This record gives sequence, C-alpha cells and structure tokens, in this order.
Amino acid sequence: MRFARIGSAALLLAILLFAVGCGAGSASSPPPIVFVAISPAAPTVFAGATQTFTATVTGTSNTAVTWSVQEGAAGGSITSAGVYTAPQAVGAFHVIATSQADSTKSGTATVTVPPVAVTVSPNAATVFSGSLQSFTATVTGTNNTAVTWSVQEGAAGGTITSAGAYTAPQAVGTYHVVATSQADNTKSAMASVNVPPVAVAISPNAATVFRGDVSPFAATVTGTNNTAVTWSIQEGAAGGSITSAGVYTAPQAVGTYHVIATSRADNTKSAMASVNVPPVSVSIAPATYNLGPNGTLNFVAFVDGTSNTAVTWNIQEGAAGGTITATGTYTAPSAVGIYHVIATSVADPTTNAIASITILSAGFTSTGSMAEARSFHTATLLQNGKVLVVGGSGIFGPPLATAELYDPSTGTFSSTGSMAVKRQYQTATLLPNGKVLVAGGLDGFFDPLSTTELYDPAAGTFTPTGDMTAGRGAHTATLLPNGKVLLTGGFVGNTNSPSLSTAELYDPATGKFATTGSMSNKRDSHTATLLQDGTVLLAGGEDDFRFLFTAEIYDPATGSFTLTSNQMNVARAGHTATRLPSGSVQLAGGSDVNIANAERYDPATKQFTLRSGVMLSPRSSHTANLLGNGEVLLAGGSDGFSASVFTAELYNPPSDSFSVTGSMATERNSHTATLLQNGKVLVVGGLDNSQTSLASAELYH
Repeated sequence: MRFARIGSAALLLAILLFAVGCGAGSASSPPPIVFVAISPAAPTVFAGATQTFTATVTGTSNTAVTWSVQEGAAGGSITSAGVYTAPQAVGAFHVIATSQADSTKSGTATVTVPPVAVTVSPNAATVFSGSLQSFTATVTGTNNTAVTWSVQEGAAGGTITSAGAYTAPQAVGTYHVVATSQADNTKSAMASVNVPPVAVAISPNAATVFRGDVSPFAATVTGTNNTAVTWSIQEGAAGGSITSAGVYTAPQAVGTYHVIATSRADNTKSAMASVNVPPVSVSIAPATYNLGPNGTLNFVAFVDGTSNTAVTWNIQEGAAGGTITATGTYTAPSAVGIYHVIATSVADPTTNAIASITILSAGFTSTGSMAEARSFHTATLLQNGKVLVVGGSGIFGPPLATAELYDPSTGTFSSTGSMAVKRQYQTATLLPNGKVLVAGGLDGFFDPLSTTELYDPAAGTFTPTGDMTAGRGAHTATLLPNGKVLLTGGFVGNTNSPSLSTAELYDPATGKFATTGSMSNKRDSHTATLLQDGTVLLAGGEDDFRFLFTAEIYDPATGSFTLTSNQMNVARAGHTATRLPSGSVQLAGGSDVNIANAERYDPATKQFTLRSGVMLSPRSSHTANLLGNGEVLLAGGSDGFSASVFTAELYNPPSDSFSVTGSMATERNSHTATLLQNGKVLVVGGLDNSQTSLASAELYH
C-alpha cells in the first residue's frame, strides 16, 4: 500500500508538470497554414489534348488534393492524378487543386484552349499551264496538323494531291488552292494561283540589215516552261531566210520585211520584228573643192547600206582631169577647169557619188614635211632665202626646243641647232645682221619666259642673249628702222590678270633690253604693224579676258604710245594686219565669235574704216601675206565652230573685194605662212580639226 500511494503521487506530479509544459508551448507557436500551388500555372492546351498538372501542398503532412475544373464539364475533365483533358470549345478554363487536409485551401491554373488556324505557303503563285507547284499547309491550335487539299474552282481550276502538289489547268485565269484542317473542318486557308497567258517577244524588234548580211534574233517566251519557237518570214523566201536558231539572212532586194517567232507551246501566240534592208548609198567628202594647178587632196568616201565599204575611184574626165589613187588621193591637172572625182561602190557598182573640183589659176601644192609636228611656232625668212622654223607646241602638246630649215630649192626640211629653252608662243625677228632674235614665249606650264636667244645662220646655232625685263608670250616683236626691236604686251600665264601693257626695246648692238613707254591697254594676241613713217600700229588683242576695240601708235622718237583718234569698228584678237602698198593697214577676221569682216587703218587720217568687202569664210588664228601682185593671201584658220579650215582667199585692195583661190590640202590653224624670195608662200604646221599639231607643209603659187 505504501508503494501504491507513492506511485500515485509521482504520477500526479508528472501529469501536472506535463500540463504546465504544454501550456507554455501553446502560447509561443501558432499552428502552420496550409498552402496549395499548381504547376504549370498557365498552359495552352489544344482542344481534346491532355495536360498533366501537379499540386504542391505545404503546412500539413497530408499533401493529398482533390482535382476539379471550375467550369465543370464545359471546361474539360481532370483525373484524380491531375491529368487534364481540354474540351473541344475554345476559351480560358481553370483547373483547381483543393487540399484534403484543409478544404478551404486550393490552387488554380488557367488553361487556354486556342482556336485551330491554317496558313498556306506560298500564299500566291504564278504557275504556267500544265505545270506543277508544291504547296505546304501549317496548322496551329491542334496536334492534328493534317489538312485536306482542294481547288475552289473544282477540276476547271486544276488538280491537287493529298501532299499539296498542284497541277495548273490549261485555261488562263486566277484559281484558288484551299487547305482545310482535318481537326476542325471549319478552319481553312487559301492561296491564289495565277495561270498567265503565253507571250512571245523578239529582240531586236526592229533592225537594219544590209543586203545579204546576217543578223541574229532572239525570242523570249513567257507563260510556259516550253520556250521553244518556230521562226519564219512573213514575206516568205522573198524576205530572206532564217534558221531554227533565229539567224536571219537579208535578201538582195531593198525593202521592209518581217521576222516571226511562234510559240511551240501555243501556236496562236507569236511576235514580229521589222527588218529594213536599205539601198546602198555613197557620199564623198569634200563634195566640192577649189585647188590650184597640180594641187593634191585626199578624198574620203562613205558607203552606207552594205558592210562592204570599199569603193573604186576614177575621174570623169579621164587623164585630162588629173589622177587619183586607190586610196582617194587626187592630184589636179595643170589646166584650169572643173573636174569630177567619182567613187563607185564595190558592193553595188550601180551606186556612186561625184565630187566637183574647180582648178583655179593659183593654189597650193604639197612640199616636204618637217621632222616634227608643230603649232604656235615661228617661221622666219633668212637672208639666204631659207626659212627658219623654231619651237612651238609638239604633237603631244609640250613645247619644243628644236628648229628646222626649209630650203625652197629642194623643197625639203633639215634639222639645225636647237634652242637652250623649249618655247611656244614666242616671237622671232630677223635682224639687220642676218641673225634671228627669238624672244620669250611660254613654257610647258604656260608660264612666261623672259629668256631670249640669237640664231646664227652661218653657224646653225642658238646662243643666249640678254633677258627681257618681263616674261611674255603671245606678244609682238617689230623691227624698227633704227635696227632695234620693239616688243609689246603679251600673256603672262594663268593668273587673274594675264595680259601685259608694258613694252621694251632690244638693242642688237649691246644685246640688252630696256623698257620703253607702256601701252594704254593691256594686250595679248594683238598685231603690231610697222607704218611707212617708222611708227608702229598696235591693234586689238585681249585685255585679260576681254576683246579690244582700241588701237594705239608707238613713236620710236618719243618712246611713247598714243591711242588712235577712233577705235576699230570690231573688237578683234587673233586677227591679221597687213600693210598694203598704199601704206594703209588691212585688219581681217579675228575672234570675238570668229569674224568675216575687215577694216582698214589710214595713217593719213588716223581713222579705221569698215570695208564693204567681206571674207568668204570667218577666220581667226589664220595667216595673211602680201603677194607680189599687191593682193593679200588669207589662208586657213578657225571658223565660227572651232574647226580648222583648209580654204584660202585673195583680197584685192583696189576693188576692196575677196575672191576664192585654191584651197590647202589640209585644214590648219595657228600655222605660219612665209613669203619666199621666189614669190611663193610657204605654209607650215598648225593644228588640224582634232587639235593635233601638223608636220606637213604646202606651197602657194
């Protein structure tokens, strides 16, 4: 009993202590909260497809859940294992997982059931008649991506296989391929198919083909994979022939014919090209010409209408009308008259052209050529009758230092000593002692030169002499009665003020230059003419970039310049000035848009008078020579269209008129013309129509 009571007391004490412990614990730790989460939280599930969901439960050792769909059967179904099956209806539905430990606790996932959609690629295509085109369909919103293919227009619109291989119909038109979802036959997509017509084009669509020549044609066929054509000629064999490759051969008959290309895929479709077979024609240049006795000229024949441009040359008047080579070089007879050169087509001997040549009593004949082509050079008649040709621009443009001598007795040029400096646009003056003063000019950069040299005919050499006080080119140099040389104006290069008004005198006795009075105007490309009273007339030219009307007189006695009492009637530069036997000075041509008129300065009245006689051609950069009979020969130059001319004319002072004379064989400007001791005129070098320097020379007689 004793032990029983002790045991009971101990048990009671233990129960009390446990109760106290439990009361202290409840006061410090609240019970945990149950929480439910679903994964995935927002999936997209195709209609009728399944999706497995998992639920995670915390706050309780009982992690079991009950699955349901918020929208009921309309929102699909879900198993106790969380396997969800989407409904057939499109929409947003909600899967719920509810804790079995605490039914007030649940998690929700949103399920999107998308619509079925179909696309077709390509969505538009051009397919030739009877040809194939593969289409593909892409289906979204369902796991069943199969489609049913069809053609909206039925069999008339072509056919299509279950794999999307479409065959176009023969009929031209627009058709529609349809892909319908097998998962949802209310869903489909459409592609547009264009079946184009067959079309044919020919290139070239118009051609000129010479008689008997061939020309290839090409046909382009669209609207079919069969691009073959059949070639034919509308006019049949009379219109030529054509190969299966489109190579056409023109007939011999002149006319217009038609080449046809017909599609083999659709013989109702064709194209036509027009072919012109032209007649053969011949022309001669020049068509008319004036020559002196025994003059020469190169004719050129132009043949159209055939690929064979060869001609045969002959003279209508036979041997009496001169001679002509197989290459068209004509030599005039000595007899004055009108003759005719004929060029006859080798391809068509019934076709020719005729040029008329008038042989005048005076004209040009060829003489020996220089060793080097030159323009903007000088030519000086020496006391021994030879002509010294110096410097100038070479055939490729740069200035030359070389010099040559022309011997009238042999009609040939020979080399002589060279200058120390290359020059162009220089002056060359024959001194009383027989030497030649070569002064200034421009170098290869068009900068002015102040150096000068003396040519000694006896030694055939150049030696330096004194430098000018200023570099100058395109200036003038005039031998005065006192033996000194007056140099005026000139060009000083590529500056804003390139012309000079200064002047200077060269004294052969000292070999030095000294300044003299300055002109009233700056001038380059002007003329300087020694008058009978020993004064010098300076006329026209350019003042920087302006053509001048003014003229002035230099008086050696006072060393001063005085403007003439009246101006020239026309502004001129690049003109000529010739002192006539009467003592008056004839100014002719020049550039201010090249001029054909002339005017005369009378030293007695100190007046310029515009002449009634007009040149036969506008000229600048030409030459003028007073002949022994008192007439003035004007030769070559540039016309108003920047072209060199080969014509020449004579001015007769008593009648104040210009008349035609024999033309040069070659067009030229910026050349020289020198009156020889035998009365003939030597024309040397210059620029042709291509602005290329010439080596040829001619004699006027």
